[in-house]
Amino acid sequence: MMKCVGNFKFKGLMKREGGSFTDANGKVINYKESYSLKVDEQTENGIFERQFKIAIDSPLVAELSALELYDDITIDFDIKIYGNRITVIPVALQI
Repeated sequence: MMKCVGNFKFKGLMKREGGSFTDANGKVINYKESYSLKVDEQTENGIFERQFKIAIDSPLVAELSALELYDDITIDFDIKIYGNRITVIPVALQI
């Protein structure tokens, strides 16, 4: 597993309810409730909004809930590489 760190401006934390949908093959896909973390990333090419999925039971939820809009934060990530995709998972927060 790889790790990385990013610097961002906090924009919000929104709870997403669980549910299900049917894919193109007719298979029902269930998904759990989670949080969506919105941040702005400043790069050499401008400012880009990023969204990260946070598990409902993540210890980061309490820390993120205490933040104010546009607070500067640094997030530590675990990077998981699969055959056809990469997952970026927030694991720690530095304020």
